Amino acid sequence: MQAEYILCCDWGTTSFRLRLTNLKADVIAETHAENGILVHHNNWLIQKDENPEHRFDYYLQYIQSQMGEIRHPLDIDIAKLPLVISGMAISSIGMMNLPYENLPFSLTATSVFECRFQQNGAPILLVTGVCSADDLMRGEETQLIGLYHTPELNNVLPDKGIFVLPGTHSKHISVSDKNIISIKTFITGELFHILRGHGTLSKSIAFLQEDRNANPENQSAFIKGIHDSKDGSLLNHLFQVRVNDILNKLNKEQNFYYLSGLLIGSEFDYLKKGNILSATNKLLVCCSSNLISYYTIVLKELGLMDNVIFIAPALFDKATVVGQLAVYKKYIQTI
Repeated sequence: MQAEYILCCDWGTTSFRLRLTNLKADVIAETHAENGILVHHNNWLIQKDENPEHRFDYYLQYIQSQMGEIRHPLDIDIAKLPLVISGMAISSIGMMNLPYENLPFSLTATSVFECRFQQNGAPILLVTGVCSADDLMRGEETQLIGLYHTPELNNVLPDKGIFVLPGTHSKHISVSDKNIISIKTFITGELFHILRGHGTLSKSIAFLQEDRNANPENQSAFIKGIHDSKDGSLLNHLFQVRVNDILNKLNKEQNFYYLSGLLIGSEFDYLKKGNILSATNKLLVCCSSNLISYYTIVLKELGLMDNVIFIAPALFDKATVVGQLAVYKKYIQTI
């Protein structure tokens, strides 16, 4: 029997999000915590319990505890609702390690889940990840399923394109005829945080509490980083961060933006050199509103803007829920 509401859990490495939604993907209420899988994995290791059922229950108990944090106006017991889980919760450091689906991967959500049940009989749908011969991802496949099930994007998404999902590990996902055909992962965000927080270069980079990219001098430093990325000498240009500081070419705040431009520019440089984008192979950038200005500058400076589509941040933010809901509806068809 199809439920009127479901719970959607997006559990990543560093954050947790649980949302109550109806079958139209309207979010009724939600709770969010900076309490990612990695924290729980480290706590689980302390217990030295190798029983997979105990491990599954350990993570599930946290999700169940967070159900009580969802404040909603509905006269229902949400603990009895179907629960769909995606992201790093379904990994080697999560509640269970499901095998990856191989490419090509259909975005119709036909075979991407495993079903378990809570003690009260409510189904738990675990969405697996996707891998190629030399790359992999968990969570992003659910977002792409969601984008292809979003009515507002029916006439926007091309038959062929490269989706860019910025983050700690930025994903470039090639899609053709609603199938994922390749994945490229760039550790852009992680490398930035490592260099800013550790080692010699960190002494030359300011730690900013707010975005100051609108400052003309910071924006100029950002653009300089983009242009320096074009010659492919990333390791050499990284040291330029320290040179900028010691020789007073840029101050520490400007170096923050120089490094950012250098790394993001390096991530996209292969698209320029390979002439990969075209009118029939668009770049689709999926990011939050605070990142759009950065990626617009990068793509303009690299001469790639003619074949770029920015997905509306509000639609992308909702994509995980829409994707999880699509998985649930496929599950209903199988029972």
